[in-house]
Amino acid sequence: MIQIPLTPEQFDSKVAQIAAQQGINLIGHEGTIEKMGVKANYVYQNGVLSITIVDKPMFLSESMVENQLKAWL
Repeated sequence: MIQIPLTPEQFDSKVAQIAAQQGINLIGHEGTIEKMGVKANYVYQNGVLSITIVDKPMFLSESMVENQLKAWL
């Protein structure tokens, strides 16, 4: 699980950035992210964005996926 502390303003900025750069739309403070075979759930509450990977291609390690998500954020 990835946990990133963000203010509400930072969260809104990251949501816009991910949409523009990656084509991933985060709708609301809770939902699912899907891209290129990777599926993750996200929750933003109490100033922390938590992302949990729920599915990925078997040739990718979880740490590789987490590192890419962190790079986007």
